[in-house]
Amino acid sequence: MSREYAIWASAAVLLLTVGLLVGSWFLTPPDNAGVGSFRQWFWGNRSLDLLVHVGLILTGALGIAALLPWGREEDI
Repeated sequence: MSREYAIWASAAVLLLTVGLLVGSWFLTPPDNAGVGSFRQWFWGNRSLDLLVHVGLILTGALGIAALLPWGREEDI
């Protein structure tokens, strides 16, 4: 096994482990899962989803800004 392959495999295992831990932390059902409306649950427990959406919007905006030229346009 090459060193580069071992590093990639270790990184993949680490990312999967962290993802599972974060997922289990955010996806645990509340104590009062049967009480309340769906709307309250949906907007009350979507913090990770909202953070991902904000990150995607920011990444998209920065990507578009990187494609645009810097400075003024000069007349030819």
